[in-house]
Amino acid sequence: MARVIRLTLVPLAAMLGLSARGLPMIDRPSNAPFPGRPTFGGLPVGAVSAYAGPLAPEQGPGVVPIEAWGWMLCDGRTLPAAQYPELFAVLGTLYGGSDGAFCIPDYRGTFLRGTDHGSGNDPDARIRTTASGGTADGVGSTQRSAMQDHGHNYKAVVSQLGGEPGAAPGGPTQQNVETTGSPVAAPRSGQPVGTSQHETRPANVAVNYIIKFTSS
Repeated sequence: MARVIRLTLVPLAAMLGLSARGLPMIDRPSNAPFPGRPTFGGLPVGAVSAYAGPLAPEQGPGVVPIEAWGWMLCDGRTLPAAQYPELFAVLGTLYGGSDGAFCIPDYRGTFLRGTDHGSGNDPDARIRTTASGGTADGVGSTQRSAMQDHGHNYKAVVSQLGGEPGAAPGGPTQQNVETTGSPVAAPRSGQPVGTSQHETRPANVAVNYIIKFTSS
């Protein structure tokens, strides 16, 4: 009688404690803020991403809602903690909320800036506006629009009735005076200077900032 031998093949990666991609498999700590275990290199709950597509149903018919993929627009909405336990475990009431509800950040129409973490790259970090439940220079804190203090001196022609020593009476003289006015283009640049009554800003492109609310 022929003997049947069954062999169980174990992938070499598993034997070496590696993922299918050859990367180390990391166990999730028991006190991790998100109960679900993301894949190695996957985005954790609370991650924010710039999304270049439209959002449904506001921005187009037939578009799959971004919530179906586990993400939502960072629009400052209030959510029940019981229905979004993973996101609440990460954010708490950092952006507001109470009585079993919490708020997500509102990034509409704003630029994002990395937290200073003592680097000195944000020279006004200590006077930022603190987020609810946060720290003055911590995540969620905000800054208003600002322009760095500066001044410009121009040679202005001033007519003086009495004149100056060596000048004809009533003749024009030049003085260094500080003036203000609208910006002008450089000579031969051919490019108009953009101005705004409301803010100082760099050139930019609009995106939808979305936040991951579930690990499943």
